[in-house]
Amino acid sequence: MNSFPDKIIEICRSTHLPMIHEAFGDPGIEAAFNIMETAKDLFRYVEPERISGEIIIYHILSSCEESAQTYEERDSVEFALLSNQTHQNLVLEVTLDKKRYLRSFEDIQFDKIGLNAIIYHNDKGSEEFIAKGKKMPVFRLDSSARSQFSIPTLSTLREALKQYAHENIRESTCYLFRNVWYDENRIFLKASPEAKMRNSLVQFLRNRLGSNHDVWPEQNVDESHPVDIRVQPRLSNNRLLLIEIKWLGDSIAEDGHITAKHREARAQQGADQLSVYLDDQLRSAPNRVIHGYYVIIDARRRNLSEGLRAISQSDGYYYENKELAFNPAPHLTRKDFDPPYRMFAKPVCCAT
Repeated sequence: MNSFPDKIIEICRSTHLPMIHEAFGDPGIEAAFNIMETAKDLFRYVEPERISGEIIIYHILSSCEESAQTYEERDSVEFALLSNQTHQNLVLEVTLDKKRYLRSFEDIQFDKIGLNAIIYHNDKGSEEFIAKGKKMPVFRLDSSARSQFSIPTLSTLREALKQYAHENIRESTCYLFRNVWYDENRIFLKASPEAKMRNSLVQFLRNRLGSNHDVWPEQNVDESHPVDIRVQPRLSNNRLLLIEIKWLGDSIAEDGHITAKHREARAQQGADQLSVYLDDQLRSAPNRVIHGYYVIIDARRRNLSEGLRAISQSDGYYYENKELAFNPAPHLTRKDFDPPYRMFAKPVCCAT
């Protein structure tokens, strides 16, 4: 096994900088750092996974046709203005004075500038630097990041929600979440369990993400509409992550009568509601990267009736693998809406 100093040497040799220095010397190293700073600044405001095509940042080091282009008629780009725009391909040129300019993907002839420029190329998370025809992948330190120059805010919450479903909801191991059940066999929910569900997820996210994220319960997104949970990464203050929670199943009052039976229509209502919240936020904060996460606590059981205290395996698990259909399905048409997180909460079934 390599020692830590050996590992550091291996990482340094594996980076793109030696290749760039060989091609362009010290000016190339300075240009490479300008490109990396540009990528870091860009991804503070623009979420890399929102760009469906390629991301290219280049810096021309010697004279050629493209470098003679003047920029008096255009201002350098402000990345904050790109936050919620739709991009297929995004191309930036960095100039010697460290200004950044948007360029058209179709107008750039990379075979012509390739011998005179350093090029950063990101194609759906596969990153490389190019210098005089040679290529070197960007060394990956964070496997979850769409770019090694970005903070993986969206994927971080995504992984946390998957862990919450598996660790806390499936077997009702969270002490806060256990209080949503009317009976010890987890057949019926108590009436109005929403607040307990929200508090359970808030506690989990604060414990799991708290050092790098602020997590707030029931935050208004406008004058009259509260979203269940709002998450804001501390290192990317232009990100705003909204979580809406809905539950499916049957709830029961203290006297034993059923108070609500929520099925597919309830799930659709939550998806529509979160879409409205996202649209409201986009209008009020257009320079933020806003993303929605829809959590569905699925406590559906088959053949329930008032007074039931035991449930068979076939009825208790009937909905375990029955996915929900959405029409409209905002997660299929919007880039700011994650696929819904359906979390099935298991009952305790009788032996027969």
